[in-house]
Amino acid sequence: MSSCRATLEELIKVCKGERNATLLLENCCLVNVFTGEIHKASIGVYKDRIAYIAEKGAEGLKAEEHVDLNGRYVSPGFIDSHIHIESSMVTPRRLAEAILPRGVTCLAADPHEIANVLGTRGVEVMAELSRNLPLKIYLWIPTCIPSVLDVETAGAEIYVGDIASMLSESYAIGLGEVMDYLGLLRLDRRILDIVKVGRSYGKVIDGHAPLLSGRLLDGYISAGINADHEIFSFEEALEKVRRGLYVKIRRYLLESSGFVEGVKRIPDRGRLLLATDDTPPDILESDGHMDVLLRRAVELGLDPVEAIQAATIRPALHLRLNDLGAIAPGRIADIVVLESLEKFKVKRVYIDGRLTVDDGRLVVPIESKPPPSDVLNTVKIGKLSIDDFRVKAPIVDGYVEARILRVKGLETEIFTDKLRVKYGVVDPGRYTYVAVVERHGRGGGLTVGFIDGIGLREGAIASTVAHDSHNIVVVGRKLDDIIFAVDKLREIQGGYIAVRDGEILAMVKLPIAGLMSDEPVSTVAGELRRFREAEYMLGVEDPYPIPMISLLALPVIPHARITDKGIYDVDKGELLSVIVRYVV
Repeated sequence: MSSCRATLEELIKVCKGERNATLLLENCCLVNVFTGEIHKASIGVYKDRIAYIAEKGAEGLKAEEHVDLNGRYVSPGFIDSHIHIESSMVTPRRLAEAILPRGVTCLAADPHEIANVLGTRGVEVMAELSRNLPLKIYLWIPTCIPSVLDVETAGAEIYVGDIASMLSESYAIGLGEVMDYLGLLRLDRRILDIVKVGRSYGKVIDGHAPLLSGRLLDGYISAGINADHEIFSFEEALEKVRRGLYVKIRRYLLESSGFVEGVKRIPDRGRLLLATDDTPPDILESDGHMDVLLRRAVELGLDPVEAIQAATIRPALHLRLNDLGAIAPGRIADIVVLESLEKFKVKRVYIDGRLTVDDGRLVVPIESKPPPSDVLNTVKIGKLSIDDFRVKAPIVDGYVEARILRVKGLETEIFTDKLRVKYGVVDPGRYTYVAVVERHGRGGGLTVGFIDGIGLREGAIASTVAHDSHNIVVVGRKLDDIIFAVDKLREIQGGYIAVRDGEILAMVKLPIAGLMSDEPVSTVAGELRRFREAEYMLGVEDPYPIPMISLLALPVIPHARITDKGIYDVDKGELLSVIVRYVV
């Protein structure tokens, strides 16, 4: 690779005309992310760097290769500053195959999903699988493994010493999202020391503080937090921008009522970025990646050049990647050629000055890297019985007051109801069973409770993708179906499954840490679409990108969840039992 890198001496000679450029892109409409202009230019590239921008035509300019772009738009490569590769359900190389043709050239990925399963080994594996790809992948170092202490059983813990060691690696872009914002505000030693070590390395610190406001928000930011993506309204975004945070706009926020109109009223929008966070494979295949965010932003009324700034120079500044994010002398030649600034259809992509995508197709080989064997057998549960999933009561016959989870959109809350007890077992009545099974072989527990609002009429659905600790989550109307679903997940070593009366309706196989597959995106997307169809057939309306079942155990989003240790009141930070009391 070293022979493909330009030296400073070579670049200066190319600019002076003493050496030919290796590539000349002529007759471009350059999207200038510094000034917000679009202007005519020709771009001289030498090896992996941009040498010069010629604004008076290409006549007399010499290069080994001349490409006439016929007035097409030229943009810097798109940068996604907050993504979880695991949510694409494929390995980094398979993701690269899918998103390079969409103009994405750089990712800052937080591997905290695989880290919750495999600890530091998970981060190492993600780094190994990301090397030597045309797609540039940097890693946020996970800060909250597990996401909240003593609330669930993750596959591993990561401590401050581990984080200090990983921060010294070349792939480390900074500290990953600090999800335990309540712990930080309480000055809990664990998260406080982690933030301090990030500060001592001078690294960027990513945030995660949904609905945090006022002086508590100020306290959180004062720890050195640089950005946040967990934002649900324009008002929340504005408050965080006013305090200096980079706000990462996900699709949900972008399309929320009045958001773009509100953004346009902010005089300086330089702290607003576009980022994907989580994009499942079926949505990636049908809608796109950063390109769909750009497209929707423009459709909703944002200026196209500003949308590009939010996907290029602004994330580069946030991530301190000073060689990326713009087409300018001395910067890395990651260049996207676009047919239009409305649809963001990609014609060509150059990575390090090398043609990588032509006519929307990948034209360079991507090395195949089989996943290491130690990430392939992570569902470590024994054979379970129906009796394991019965909710036992302290009485033989009568009634108990039980805590029930209710799903309302993206939020889940707790309420109580009186349920019948027969022969010492609680009857769910009109409610659905929900259970979390610790699957890492770490002696964790099994919690069985009841849930309302998911719509399941029959059968069961289950998954090993259960943010963030990724234990098995299952919901079902009958215990026979629950047992069948969990047992099949153990057999295939991870994924999603929908069953009914002992029959598999759909299955997504994710054998890598129970989270990913090394099959192409199109293959996994097809499996996930069939799973969503099976959900709908069983009565579950699941309109969100991440299947609802994967969020039922996430103890850092409002307002209540279920883990292998019990019902968790997120707002109060309390673990609760399913049964409140028995009723005479």
